[in-house]
Amino acid sequence: MKYNLLAFKYFIDVVETQGFTPAAKRNFVSQTAISKAIKNLENELQLNLIDRSTSHFQVTPAGINLYHYSIALLKHYDNFNEKVSKLDDSYQTLKIHYLRGFSHWALELSKKLRLINPQLQLELDTEKFSSSITKLAANDYDILVGFSTAVSKIKDIRIKKIGTANFGVLLHQSTFHNQTINKETVAKQSLFLQKWSATDGNDVQTKIQIILQKLQISYQKVIYLDSFDAALTNVYLNHGLALYPKELPLNIPYTDTLGYLPEIPALQYDVVAIYKEPAIGNILNKALSAS
Repeated sequence: MKYNLLAFKYFIDVVETQGFTPAAKRNFVSQTAISKAIKNLENELQLNLIDRSTSHFQVTPAGINLYHYSIALLKHYDNFNEKVSKLDDSYQTLKIHYLRGFSHWALELSKKLRLINPQLQLELDTEKFSSSITKLAANDYDILVGFSTAVSKIKDIRIKKIGTANFGVLLHQSTFHNQTINKETVAKQSLFLQKWSATDGNDVQTKIQIILQKLQISYQKVIYLDSFDAALTNVYLNHGLALYPKELPLNIPYTDTLGYLPEIPALQYDVVAIYKEPAIGNILNKALSAS
């Protein structure tokens, strides 16, 4: 390597602390060591980085440019260093975020990860789709749990199937009569769907509306909500019907009040772990193969 990265680190600190002595204190080295490193850097670059013709500390235009380049350089080096430290998949902490409504699968994945490494620390949180991939790319977290269709056209990310969502249509029991539904009652109500964006045109919401149309089941309007739980509550209050994954358990008060619409063809979608770093894929393979 032509240049010593430590010299660039020293130069950043000299600029930020406005002097050789405070930069030396920041790095727990002598002022002479800082001064010598900067002088050697200037000689290598054949540039003056510090204006020594004035009594006030002043960085030259070339030095200002180098300061910004050095920050970017060391940031990339830190990222590289972090990746190197995880070549053997030895993550101590994994940050798992999941789109709203995917808590069931995020929890199941967490259980499998803990089985292969009980010492692994897991941090779970919900994530908005609009910013999820941007934040994943920026390493704000490690894994996003969602549908593969939501990211099918996005480059530079990887996915691993972790489960299957089986969808049905929930209705209030009062709309049923001998295992058939009162279509006139349903037609006066709403269809509740979870608010999803950026799907590829093959989403389950569109398919369920087509199926209902073929079954000649109409509804007054479509209302988009932020979660499956919200849809569930509205159906419990007999405000309409809702798309709901059968993997998500119904709360005990709801079980005698709600029912799934019969004769709906199976609607299955892959639930995936979305990630960027290859080492994450190795961890997921171990967890999924062990279960």
